[in-house]
Amino acid sequence: MAHRSRLCHFVIDCPDLDSATEFWSAALDASEEQLASPSSQVYRQLRLPDSEIRILLQHVDDKKASKERMHLDIETDDVDAEVQRLERLGATRWDHQQERGYDFWVLRDPWGNEFCVLQQTFPELLSSRPVMS
Repeated sequence: MAHRSRLCHFVIDCPDLDSATEFWSAALDASEEQLASPSSQVYRQLRLPDSEIRILLQHVDDKKASKERMHLDIETDDVDAEVQRLERLGATRWDHQQERGYDFWVLRDPWGNEFCVLQQTFPELLSSRPVMS
């Protein structure tokens, strides 16, 4: 049967929706989109400035138990500066990788979820983003 499908959300678990919305909005230069009242008790939806994929923050009370099987990669033209900016927002350094010609950091958000900060991969896309400080 003919149909359509597309990736619409990347979901991040967190115990505190307000704090997670603040952190991820600042980290990704994203803006919150309002959800219907019943859903807003469990979810917050963030619109990225340069993608039709949304970040969906999901309230969970259970503790993180192991490494994520999926994560976000953030590319930058200055890894050290971006890592420092994200630390000011509440991220922590977890693992510095220097393998296969890449030099990148694995960070953890304030709830322990891993994400990576990489050297630029798509310079033509990165050049359209505003300069961060």
